[in-house]
Amino acid sequence: MWITLFTIILLWFLWYVGNKLWTNSLLKKSATVLLSEDFESQSHGYDIVDIREPAKFRSKHVFGARNIQYVMLKENHAALRKDKPVFLYDENMQVAARMANILKKDGYDQVYVLKNGFADYKGKVKSNQ
Repeated sequence: MWITLFTIILLWFLWYVGNKLWTNSLLKKSATVLLSEDFESQSHGYDIVDIREPAKFRSKHVFGARNIQYVMLKENHAALRKDKPVFLYDENMQVAARMANILKKDGYDQVYVLKNGFADYKGKVKSNQ
């Protein structure tokens, strides 16, 4: 029984570390990761895209952001201009890393991602609570 428990914990740990490494690798080649303060100060006047679920967006989001779910944005990102910076955030950077990679491949050169996602954001927010 202890061996099974140890194996499960070890596999979870390896998955977790691998996932973090993969996310960081994607972000390193496709976007600039910004701390909360830098994200807030540099994003004024540009596209801020919240790629979380609509319910989470309605509950609370970065002031000035618009909600475009990952699936929708992946299929059609014509709503974003290639000649202007794009600021992305999600819950924990994993989905934002995938989206940044897609945008980079399609010619978006100025893609920024909020470090550690919305949970660590300390700037102005709009809340419906």
